Amino acid sequence: MDQANQLHPLFSVDRTNKEYQEQKIKRILEAKQDAKWDFPNPREGIAFPEMNFMDFKVIQDKKEIKLTTFRYKPTNGQEPKALFLLFHGLNSSVTHGSHIAKALADAGFLVVGFDHRGFGASEGKRGYLESFEIHLQDCRAFVNKIEEMYGKQIKKFIGGLSMGGMSSYNMSLENPHRFAGVVLFAPALKPFQNGFAVKFAKSVVGTLAPKWCFVQQTGKNAHRSPKLAEYQAKDPYSYIHKISGGTIRTIYTAMEKSYESFGQYNAPFLIIQGGLDKCVDPDLAFDLMEKSPSKDKQIIYYEGMWHDIWHEPEICEILPKVVDWCLKRV
Repeated sequence: MDQANQLHPLFSVDRTNKEYQEQKIKRILEAKQDAKWDFPNPREGIAFPEMNFMDFKVIQDKKEIKLTTFRYKPTNGQEPKALFLLFHGLNSSVTHGSHIAKALADAGFLVVGFDHRGFGASEGKRGYLESFEIHLQDCRAFVNKIEEMYGKQIKKFIGGLSMGGMSSYNMSLENPHRFAGVVLFAPALKPFQNGFAVKFAKSVVGTLAPKWCFVQQTGKNAHRSPKLAEYQAKDPYSYIHKISGGTIRTIYTAMEKSYESFGQYNAPFLIIQGGLDKCVDPDLAFDLMEKSPSKDKQIIYYEGMWHDIWHEPEICEILPKVVDWCLKRV
């Protein structure tokens, strides 16, 4: 942990203190979307140059389905310095990180990703996360295919937003030396709140009727800019419909299990977190920094930032820092 990380005041606060927790929750719940935070869409006019660059199929309900892949080669036309495997969040698509991919490609990285089954441009039951193990199987299969394509010798980085951060975390937890670095954008590793509604959906509905979609998304929890929230909702690759009990069960159970493993996480990582995140507990970033035995760990924290870091105003400052962090580990 470098000196700048150690100096952040939240490292010296008792974050288990009841008063601290109450004030944090109050501050986050009172935060509202406001047009003053509207800013130009950071991925406007930016798209992955290649779609379906490789054949990637999996089995769902005894049927073969196709998962759509994306690739962004180094923009200088030269051989890549390293690979970066990018993973998207729940109800999203890896295309929502096209600006992330371009920034890395401009620095000489080759960026690849795919849309998870049921999301984005991929086939499968829409918006349904059947189990976290199946989800990770798809992620592992993708990494293996990329290694077959480019070889195991070239350095690989991995990273993602929210659920994509959880995927990246768990794959590097299994094999911390497989990746040269892990970039975690507001990773879904600890829920912000776990009240009665979530527990009911997770334990009762998620078990008895896992495919029943009954939880309506509000569209007001991920972005503090109403303009960006509207843009994301209108994106054809966004899943904006009701969420199933099975998906809630899978994502919350995976978050709880992931959080319990912080003391065993030994991969080199950069975690980026916002203090007004309404989807995951902002404290998770500091918890991971303190509990992980990794010798190479760094945090970037913005007090006013919300959950979808890829579409928050701070991303313009964050991207150069991410690229620089990766380049130092090539």
